[in-house]
Amino acid sequence: MRFFYPQEYRALTKLGVPITVGQVGLTLQNLADNIMVGQHSTEELAAAGFVNNMFLLALLLTMGYSIGAVSQIGALYARGDKRRIVEMLKSSIVADFGQGVLIVAALALLYVALPYMGQPDELLPLMKPYLLIQICSLPMMVVAGAFRQMTDSINDTSVGMGVMLVGNVWNFFFNWVLIFGNLGFPEMGIMGAAWATFTSRLLILLLMVGVFFLSPRYREYARLWREARVVRQDMLLLNRLGWPIAIQMGMESASFSLVAIMLGWIGTSALAAHQVMLNIANAIFMFYIGVSSAVAIRVSNYNGAGDMRGVRHAAFAGYEMILCLGVLLSVTAFLFKDDVSILFTDSSEVAEIVAGLAYPLVLYQFGDGMQVTFANALRGLGDVKKLMKYSFIAYVLISLPLSYFLGIVMGWGTFGVWMGFPFGLTTAAILYFRRFLRVVFKVKET
Repeated sequence: MRFFYPQEYRALTKLGVPITVGQVGLTLQNLADNIMVGQHSTEELAAAGFVNNMFLLALLLTMGYSIGAVSQIGALYARGDKRRIVEMLKSSIVADFGQGVLIVAALALLYVALPYMGQPDELLPLMKPYLLIQICSLPMMVVAGAFRQMTDSINDTSVGMGVMLVGNVWNFFFNWVLIFGNLGFPEMGIMGAAWATFTSRLLILLLMVGVFFLSPRYREYARLWREARVVRQDMLLLNRLGWPIAIQMGMESASFSLVAIMLGWIGTSALAAHQVMLNIANAIFMFYIGVSSAVAIRVSNYNGAGDMRGVRHAAFAGYEMILCLGVLLSVTAFLFKDDVSILFTDSSEVAEIVAGLAYPLVLYQFGDGMQVTFANALRGLGDVKKLMKYSFIAYVLISLPLSYFLGIVMGWGTFGVWMGFPFGLTTAAILYFRRFLRVVFKVKET
C-alpha cells in the first residue's frame, strides 16, 4: 500500500477547495447568526442554538438524501453521457422535494412538541417563531441542493462556492440590519436573524437555477432539460441510495443535536456553551467535508471508469489530507479555548464551560476525519446500506447513551455530555474503514 499520492492531492485540492469554501460558508451562515444574536442577548443565543441544532439534523437528512445522486452523476460524467445526467438531475429534484416534504412534516411535529421538551420556559417564545421561519426555508434548500450535487459531480465545484459566498454576504448584511435595527429598520433580535437567513436561502436557490439555465458552461445541459424526463427507475434508485445516507448522516448529527435536550436540562449557560463550541466544531468539520466530498466525486469518476486502484488512491490520499487538517485546526482551537467564547457572549460562566469542551473536541478529531473520509468513499461507490447499521451502533448504541451516562447520571455536566462523542465517532471510523477495504479488495462480508 502506498502512502504518498501527489496526483490525488492536486486533484482533491482542486475539487475540494471550492467545496470547502462553500461548506465553510454554510457554517458561517449559522455562525454569523449565533455571534450576532449572542451579542444581542445570551437568551437569544441559547434559543437560536437549540433550534439550529434541531434544524441541522433535518438539513443533514435532506443533504444526505441528495448525496445519493453523486455516485450516479459522477459515473455518468466519466462516460460523457450528458442526457442521462440531466435526466438524473430532474429525477433527483422530484425525489429530493418529496423527501423534503416528509422532513417539513417532522419539523412541524417538533414545533408542536417544543413546550414538552424540558427547555427553559423563558426561551420558548424565542424558539417557536425562529423555528417556524427555518421550516419555511427548507424546501428552497432542497431544490438548490439538488442542482449543487449535479454541478459538484461534474467537477464544477466553483459554482456552489460562488453562490454560497454571495448568500453569506447577503445574510451577514441583513443580520446587521435586522437584528440591531440599522438603516432605519426596527430592532428585531432573533427574528431579524431568521428573516435574514430565509432571504439568503431564497437568493441561493435563484442563483443556482440561474447558473444552470443561463450560464454558457451549462448551455448543452439546459438544452437537454427540455427533452429530458423524470425517470421512475432513477427515482427508485435514488431513493435506495439516498435514504441510507440520510439516515446515516441523521444519526451522526443526532449524536450532537439531541444532546442539546440534555444540556437544556442542565441550564441556559450549558446550552449556550454547547452552541459556542459546536460552531467551532462545525467550522473544523466543514474542512473535512470539503476534502471528503472531493473524495466521493473522484471515487465515483474512477468507479464509472472501472478503475478500483484509482478508487483506493483517492480515498487514502483524502484521509491523509484530512488528518493533517485535523491536527492543525484542532490544536489551533485548543490554544484559543479560553478566549473563543467572547465572540458570542460576555458570560464568564459560558466561557468556563467552553474552555473545558476543548478537550473532547481534540480527542474526537482522529475518528471524525476517518469516518467522514470513508463514508464519502463508500457513497461514491454507491455502497451505502451498511452505513445505516454501522451508524446505529456508533451513535445510537454508543455515543448518545455515553453522553447521558457521563453528563447526567455521573454528574459531569456539559463536559461529560461531550465525552460521548470521541467514542461514537471512533467506532464509526473503524467500521466504515473495514467496509471500504472489503468493497475495494472484494472481500466477502462475514
